Amino acid sequence: MSKTFELLKRTYPVSEFDRSCDGYEYIMNNSTAELRQALGINEDELQSVIQAGEKYIYQVAKEGNKFKTMCLCFKNYEIIRTKIFGFEDE
Repeated sequence: MSKTFELLKRTYPVSEFDRSCDGYEYIMNNSTAELRQALGINEDELQSVIQAGEKYIYQVAKEGNKFKTMCLCFKNYEIIRTKIFGFEDE
């Protein structure tokens, strides 16, 4: 049984409090130190916390029968898009 991923909503709110960045967790949990180095990802430049007052990406998706949410800072989102998935900006 394959899991299908469907993005349901993406918004760009301003954080009311410090919160962890799911993008940081995604990068660190889905890659090895060697892979991050090969992709040119500097771990010191990753942002682990979205600060209060900072605009961020909040998205809700459905994968299979489960709903998933993510809070991502723009910096880590760019790294995921460009270095992990290889997307280029137009």
